[in-house]
Amino acid sequence: MCFIIEDESCNIRSAIPCFIVKSGLTGTRIVSLPFSSYCDPLVADEGDLTRLLDRMIVELGSIPASYYELRAFRRVDLLKESRLKPHSSHKIHILDISGGFENVKQGFHRDCIVRSVKKAERCGVTVRQGCSEEDLKRFYAIHARTRKHQGFPIQPYRFFKNMWEMLYPQGYFTVLLAELDEKPIAGIVLFKFRDTVSFEHGASIAKYLSVRPNHLALWAGIEMACSEGYQYFDFGKTTSDNKGLLEFKRRWGAKMYDLPYFYYPEIKGAMSLEQNDLKYRLFRAVQRHIPLSLAKTIGKVAYRHLG
Repeated sequence: MCFIIEDESCNIRSAIPCFIVKSGLTGTRIVSLPFSSYCDPLVADEGDLTRLLDRMIVELGSIPASYYELRAFRRVDLLKESRLKPHSSHKIHILDISGGFENVKQGFHRDCIVRSVKKAERCGVTVRQGCSEEDLKRFYAIHARTRKHQGFPIQPYRFFKNMWEMLYPQGYFTVLLAELDEKPIAGIVLFKFRDTVSFEHGASIAKYLSVRPNHLALWAGIEMACSEGYQYFDFGKTTSDNKGLLEFKRRWGAKMYDLPYFYYPEIKGAMSLEQNDLKYRLFRAVQRHIPLSLAKTIGKVAYRHLG
């Protein structure tokens, strides 16, 4: 659904797109926007946001949904509505690449980034762009094992195939594969839209981490984004307590920003669990030790509930 405000000429002035997530596991809720890092309200001013929120509150009761979730980033300055409660702020890293790759790479950490990339090249790692669904399947095979190793639910292959079929022909979706002796050992998925390339998914085979394929794949992704004229490289969201990943993204020269999510009236149920919650940690521990085939089955059933 999309809540809109029109002007006197019936042109859309403000809008908030969102989806109804219906789940017996995580509850029924309105989310803007599922499986995305953020989806800012397209509002002209605070008054329009208040009017749109008024309408959403009516919808919450008619669906019925337990709460409304707004994932914001660039327009947080407008979100002064007291009824929206912030919860579990993530961080996001954005790298300004408008100056071109030669200028951008001067900001890369010399030891942790530049030397790692040189090591990957010395070891014979190469990066190529995926050009077929077979390449997507190669990435997914690594991705599934990476998610299991990390203890996270594994997205079903259909999740990636749908993006490939809808976004790749439009030039919005790119897969980069890092290979050693023509064998894929790591990969990243990038989204492209307007002036930004976003790093959405990354995966690697653990035993090859010593040859730094992830570093080389990201290097190639940023270089590609610069060559195609994009202005920003988005490293994606990170939980505030993941100090290692926060530091890794910082070493690429990216600036860190808050990424708060807002709720009305408040977040409830399974989706409110923090990563340090005992139930959440127990799930991750079990996920790491079950067979991959079972982990995929669980992910296929459960992932639709996690939007």
